[in-house]
Amino acid sequence: MPGNKIANGIPQSHSCGAALGLVSPASSQCRERIADNGYLFSPFSSKSGTLTEPRNYAPRTSGQSVVSEPPPKFDLGGLASMHSQQQAPPMMQNVQCHLQVQPMAGSDGFVQSYPGHETSVGCSSSLAVVQALDESRGGRSKELSALTSGPAGFPPLSTALHPDNFPFVEAPRMAQAINRGVVKLKNIPFATKRSEIIAFLGRNSKILNDSDEPVHIIMERVTSKTMDAYVEFVSLEEAMKAVDRHQFNLRVGRVSRLGDRPIEVELSSQASLMKDLFPLARGLIWDGASPDFKPYNQLFAWENFRGFISEEEMVMLIKHVEVPHRSPYSKDCPQRPYECLISTLKKFPWYATDRITIGQRHAMYMATEKLLQIISDKISRDCDPINLTPQLQKRLANTAMTCQGFTPLMKDNLAWLLNLSDADQRYYGQPERAHAWRHQYSMAPRPGVPLDVIEWYIAIIREQSQRDMLSRAHGSRVELQEKGEQTDMYWGYFWAELGHTFGPEFDHMTLNKVAHAEFSAVERILSRALLNQ
Repeated sequence: MPGNKIANGIPQSHSCGAALGLVSPASSQCRERIADNGYLFSPFSSKSGTLTEPRNYAPRTSGQSVVSEPPPKFDLGGLASMHSQQQAPPMMQNVQCHLQVQPMAGSDGFVQSYPGHETSVGCSSSLAVVQALDESRGGRSKELSALTSGPAGFPPLSTALHPDNFPFVEAPRMAQAINRGVVKLKNIPFATKRSEIIAFLGRNSKILNDSDEPVHIIMERVTSKTMDAYVEFVSLEEAMKAVDRHQFNLRVGRVSRLGDRPIEVELSSQASLMKDLFPLARGLIWDGASPDFKPYNQLFAWENFRGFISEEEMVMLIKHVEVPHRSPYSKDCPQRPYECLISTLKKFPWYATDRITIGQRHAMYMATEKLLQIISDKISRDCDPINLTPQLQKRLANTAMTCQGFTPLMKDNLAWLLNLSDADQRYYGQPERAHAWRHQYSMAPRPGVPLDVIEWYIAIIREQSQRDMLSRAHGSRVELQEKGEQTDMYWGYFWAELGHTFGPEFDHMTLNKVAHAEFSAVERILSRALLNQ
């Protein structure tokens, strides 16, 4: 779809990603401001916060120069020059200087080169990143040493792509459908709290751990009306025991109540839970927690699958917390929209990547970002200390940071919003310089891989893609260099290898399709870099 022309001649996307969201300071550089659509820009942001269009097409901010800081020099074998620079007085570390970056041979036989003109960078910035990497690793990992143990310091292509060495995974496919025992509580009061349900089941009930979010109070996302509640147990047997205790109490005349209302307790299933949690998902049958899609029906188009959630549902979820006085249910039970989002993220079938689009995921991310922003603000102002508590904020934050469907860049934005430390981000599996993973919409670090192995692969991709760019014709090379000035070049010209379009066509791409494009691009680049090894 054709876009509007902006000052530098690069078209701007009309996609849903054109709604700018929150971006961390590390991923952008201008003064803090509020966008026309109400979303917050992070401090010092000059690049687009767009999350569903390729970042290399992000428009410049008028009047702001774009600074593209080169990635840190990859020298894991020993940073001889760094020690002398660390002795500089503190006042010198914030001085801006012009550096002509020259090729540098690393200890692995890996050559670093950043072609181009002089670049204005912060002297202390690259040094701090390299120092942090070195301190966090405590030296070269044994995995990287084994990977680069060849005569030339490079592994064969087959070794680099071997599953034991390859450091990237398709993150959404890491999610799994687990069929656990489920108990359904019917006719509950609309203001029922999660703690009341747990207390009702009793301390002897073996429900899932709190971190697994075992309680799911169903809420209509449009009206915010509370429906029934589901509770997940560690096994089907434990769920049956809980129902048997309830039936025994009924036989002896003790009616089960939540508050002053008698409720029904019955054994349920994951299929029933998923059906109530995603009521708009048509054209499928839930087989436990896994969707079984029906063939396309041309006669009854409204019965075909269009998505597990709709973007309108996510918009209404935001409205319930932005203007709760307009919804009687949200006004009396302000914590319910947050709990609904927690259950949605926790139970969402991310593994069905061929049925989830970039635009749908973006809508869920924007709802998560906005709700975290609102609850943080309300907690700081002590608006409702009984219902909107730090514990609720922590539950939502933990669910978002462990969500398999969100990209490293999305989680980096949330980490900045939550003010998470580097140690906390490592705990959630975030890579170093996660803000630079701008064009990775499905790819994420493989759990357990040392950080220096990830950095080594990125360095290979960066340098090979830069060499590929230099081999292009003059016109094509200049065009790529101009676009490269508007994005982070930590991954080099990886975005050019992907060749994504933008606009509605990109928003409608499935996670499966974008994952295929990313991993194919990585394999092509590695095959060129390691061809003769």
